[in-house]
Amino acid sequence: MTRPTLTLIAALGASSLACGFLDEEIATITYEEGIPFDFEVNADALCPTDVDCDAEPQPAPEAVELDPIEFDIAVDIVEASGNDELQGIGQRLRSVEITSIDYEITDNSLNFEMPSIDIYVGPLDATSPEDDGTILLTTIPSTTAGEDASGRAPAVEENLEASSELFKSLQFAAIPSSQPRIEEGQPFPPRGTANVKLTINIKLVANPLDAI
Repeated sequence: MTRPTLTLIAALGASSLACGFLDEEIATITYEEGIPFDFEVNADALCPTDVDCDAEPQPAPEAVELDPIEFDIAVDIVEASGNDELQGIGQRLRSVEITSIDYEITDNSLNFEMPSIDIYVGPLDATSPEDDGTILLTTIPSTTAGEDASGRAPAVEENLEASSELFKSLQFAAIPSSQPRIEEGQPFPPRGTANVKLTINIKLVANPLDAI
């Protein structure tokens, strides 16, 4: 959470208020926040139902597709940012800009390469990438088996405007989506877990005059 930046010239503001007038530009408030959410990739949940998932892992005789990764995560921007001041800016919010997206893969004990994971965002009731209003935000790159990783994931350029409009509601659904696969010769059945954390860094611009 960061402190808001309030652009206000005191002398001009005082004289303007006395005349019943306040310039819109000098009353702008800017917040810069990180919006984190996380999820777990668990091999037990990915193991196909027709396989003895408790068997001792052996080299796979051929490539095997695991069950897909796909679920929805409800994200509340006020709660995730920890900044209660955002609670009342809904009607005054002019823009939301995504400045960067960071990812972290930690405690990775998976015995297979974790594939790239697409991160979709949509309305709070969205549960699938195919739902109305859902768009691709970014993609977390693949991660080597058993290794942790971190970095910056680029936002999908053509979806920036739509995602910014979505975030103005201060609530959204995040939907990780991926198709994991065990390649020939890799250990099978799959084992292990990995924690994935994504932080969407945003700049929110609000103006108190918009609520007047």
